[in-house]
Amino acid sequence: MLSLPTDDEYLKIRSLRFVRRMFLMRQLGTFLCFFPIMSVLLENGAGKTTLVMLALNAFLWPAVAYLLSSRSKDLVKVEQRNLTIDALWGGMWVAIMGISPIPSLIILAIQISDRYSAGGWKQLRPALFAFCLTFIIVWSATGCPIRLNFSSQTVWLTLPLATVYLVALSILSRQLTVRLRDKSREFERVALLDPRLHIPNRRLFEQRLASAWLQSQRGTHAAYLMLLDVDNFKQVNDSYGHEVGDFLLAEVSEALRDVISVKDVPARFGGDELAVIIYHSDEHDAFQLAARMLERIEKIRLPCDEVYRCTVSIGIAPAKVATSASEWLRHADHALYETKRAGKNGFRMSDGHISLHSFQQPGAEAE
Repeated sequence: MLSLPTDDEYLKIRSLRFVRRMFLMRQLGTFLCFFPIMSVLLENGAGKTTLVMLALNAFLWPAVAYLLSSRSKDLVKVEQRNLTIDALWGGMWVAIMGISPIPSLIILAIQISDRYSAGGWKQLRPALFAFCLTFIIVWSATGCPIRLNFSSQTVWLTLPLATVYLVALSILSRQLTVRLRDKSREFERVALLDPRLHIPNRRLFEQRLASAWLQSQRGTHAAYLMLLDVDNFKQVNDSYGHEVGDFLLAEVSEALRDVISVKDVPARFGGDELAVIIYHSDEHDAFQLAARMLERIEKIRLPCDEVYRCTVSIGIAPAKVATSASEWLRHADHALYETKRAGKNGFRMSDGHISLHSFQQPGAEAE
């Protein structure tokens, strides 16, 4: 049986993804930095110890940093510390190179962009401090060398660092941006949908209602609003429990989607009250649709009570007679009230036209 990860497990999965991304970018960066730094060091006559240290930084440090992060309880915190250590390495090599302009400026630019991309100013600030501090210490210890001359070989070896790494960083940033945008859209969709009925909730419905009324006033199309209330819903909840009540609402929601057009907007307005915005319709079409709704909803059965017959009361209002979206809603609500008072299981237009369904429950009392 499949099981969803706990919050802690999900957080660890996301943290591991971050650590892996940083490992790949760190390995790429140190590999590309190795060649221009090596070129400058060889031109300056650096000793074997310095060259070995450069090789360890380029090829061993990324793996060590990954192991430190992946085995830690707080993966993100350790990885942030590793990013600061990267800056220490960067400051040291700029100092040892004697501030050789081309590789030094590229390394500094990458350090800044990479750190800022990973954690914003919060991550960049300690990294810059570590970079500058290490640079000052190492540069002073080596006699403050300044070597502004550089060979064409160094320039050519710096070009992959200046291009490939920044392109890779841009691709990664783009992927994260797209993923974040998709997640934001998903969260927005979830926030605007009823989780049980999978139709718009009241918040989204009110937005669509205002838009539909405005378009109707502009003459773009005619729109009708229907408010539906499940008759005797409280008795169902009291007799069979809230789970059965939720099941009934879900069935009514599905019935609405079966009857209405794809351009129409169903929604859960609150409690046992549903709503539908009907587009491109006239009064006759609205009555016909309401009749089909009653007929379709009456076919709903409860698993725990096969005798039960579901009925709804419907209030209908045209947008053209309302001076605002809120007044449009009040018209439909008043029509719904009149339908329930007249005996439920039917529908009524807000301007007084009545058409009760032929299967109206005899002797039903308003809730």
